[in-house]
Amino acid sequence: MSLYDFFMYGSVILSVLVILLHVYAAWFFRVNRKAYQDFIDLYQNAGLQLDLTTKVANHLGFYANYQKLAFFMNLRKGRKMRFSKSENVSIKAYEFVQKQPKDKMVWMEKTLYLYQLTFFLTVVWAFFMAIFIYVFN
Repeated sequence: MSLYDFFMYGSVILSVLVILLHVYAAWFFRVNRKAYQDFIDLYQNAGLQLDLTTKVANHLGFYANYQKLAFFMNLRKGRKMRFSKSENVSIKAYEFVQKQPKDKMVWMEKTLYLYQLTFFLTVVWAFFMAIFIYVFN
């Protein structure tokens, strides 16, 4: 197999894989949509504030599923975040998310990792396409 064939077929295979992974991740989030909404309601009923990105992402459908989950996974991991230059995310928000049972959060972690894998493969696909187009054509 020549390098031309490697990058051509690699680009095609990665294209299909990225599309399938994105569709699967969107479907997986949709299956767990009620669990997500229940979690959001529980979070807000505890008097905790959502970040702007999560608020906007809730109106963008499947295009922003990653952003819907990233805020909560960052809270779960204890990453320091800010709402603005002068306002940090409340310690209560970190404690609330970290105290949630693992079975309530595991689907969020899986979905987030699935989107991260999809993004990584998209970057690899772009690299393959760039080489295929600019080096071999």
